Amino acid sequence: MATLRVGDLVLPSFPPFVKDARKHISDIENFPTRKDDILLFNYPKSGNHWLNEIIPRLLHNKLDSDHLLVKTFLDYVEDLESINSIPSPRVITSHLPPRHLPKDHIKNGGKIVHIIRNPKDVALAAFHHYKQDPFASEVLGVSKDLSAFLDLFLKGETLYGSWFDREREWEEAAKKNPDNLLVIYYEDLKQNGMESMKKFATFLGTSSDPDFLQSVYDTCTIEEVKKRKTTPFDNILLRKGVVGDWRTNFTEDACQK
Repeated sequence: MATLRVGDLVLPSFPPFVKDARKHISDIENFPTRKDDILLFNYPKSGNHWLNEIIPRLLHNKLDSDHLLVKTFLDYVEDLESINSIPSPRVITSHLPPRHLPKDHIKNGGKIVHIIRNPKDVALAAFHHYKQDPFASEVLGVSKDLSAFLDLFLKGETLYGSWFDREREWEEAAKKNPDNLLVIYYEDLKQNGMESMKKFATFLGTSSDPDFLQSVYDTCTIEEVKKRKTTPFDNILLRKGVVGDWRTNFTEDACQK
């Protein structure tokens, strides 16, 4: 299958992108969000699924969550109007860059959470993910050679384009919208979780009770999340989630790229 592209974006073979990628991105830009919607727009393999475990629990002030990412993943959902049936507050996800955000979301006071992860760990996680995910491998024909994959990653030829370009876009977006856009670092959330949890609570206006925040954090560790996942696709999305895993996988040449 030919690689799907819109501008500088390489896209996965999700059904709405295959059908008409430009139209679907336009539909996302014009999607009518609610003021209390929380948007999670993040580069792939940066911790998006982790946030989809944490944020709904904070919003609903309970440890159990019936939030299903697949129902609110804008890139994947063919009928975006189906999201309207989900009660507020909703958590809505995409891997698209900020230029493709729903146009009225920030203007109407809506909030966005963006997570950034070390690009070396992002690249390694993507390498393992793409080998198993048909939506990725069909588009890219990804090599099983890590070094060759890193060349693609550095050229911006992996899904959703260049990590470096995307994060520069988000940096500019954060400067323009400091009150509506919270930037969190994956490494901080992993290594100093409670400080990040407090930032979430403050930004979202949810409970800041330390015991509750700790319980949510503990409920959402990758080990606990893996226990709750039951489909093979979930196993593709969740691997190790560790910080610095690239150090045990990259050759010296790869580190220099």
